[in-house]
Amino acid sequence: MSNGSQQGELLELEAAINFLYDTFTGKATNHFELLGLSTTATQKEIEVAYKKYSEEFSPQRIAMLTDPDTRKKGNFLITRGKQAIEILTDFKKRADYEKRGFRDPSPEDIPEDTDEEKAKIIYKKAKSLKTMKDYDKAVWALKEAIKLDPTKPAYYLMLGHCQAQSPQHKKEAEQNLLKAAELESWNAEPFFELGMLFYNERLFKRAETFFRKALEQEPNHHQARIKLEAIVGPEKKFMDVAQDKLGKVLPSIFGKRK
Repeated sequence: MSNGSQQGELLELEAAINFLYDTFTGKATNHFELLGLSTTATQKEIEVAYKKYSEEFSPQRIAMLTDPDTRKKGNFLITRGKQAIEILTDFKKRADYEKRGFRDPSPEDIPEDTDEEKAKIIYKKAKSLKTMKDYDKAVWALKEAIKLDPTKPAYYLMLGHCQAQSPQHKKEAEQNLLKAAELESWNAEPFFELGMLFYNERLFKRAETFFRKALEQEPNHHQARIKLEAIVGPEKKFMDVAQDKLGKVLPSIFGKRK
């Protein structure tokens, strides 16, 4: 490209930036209008329009402009274009945008996160920390989540599991796992985790009690079954035990000769 044609292209870009910037900031222009679309545009039309828009106002082209003020306007348009495509290609966000009359949310439109929502966010972070085996940080995060929302059994369950990995937190681990079991008495996992807590401490009778409780809630809990058998050995099923007892009392009626 010759210097003359490049200069001409940059002048066209400057003109386009100034026109669109003045239009967009001078009146209530919505995301559809920014991309040259109607409010009934399809997903495909939005994607095609944004591709054309992002090519015209690309960071590489904006960086070639010599006027700092025009570059600033160009970068503003890049940001607004990204906001437009994010909202218009997300079904829920687009629906919310249309409900607001095609205007961006104002601070009063955005509800402040409740303590419950904040706790969920912290809990997700704690799960990641647990996966990375960063138990100390996970414990701290889960305690924060519980302060915000003390009603969730899953928070106590994970907290107890993470505390069980640290010798100085074993007692707290027991308390939190018992709390999880109290809140969700039908769930086998708190009982299994309690069984593991005592199993690892070689307190096998206590561990056996909790493994049995886990199996009461979930008879097919494979891990609880394995650990219980490691303590007491394989156990016969109820019907097998009953048949053995009956067999000792009553002779079999099968196989008798007439």
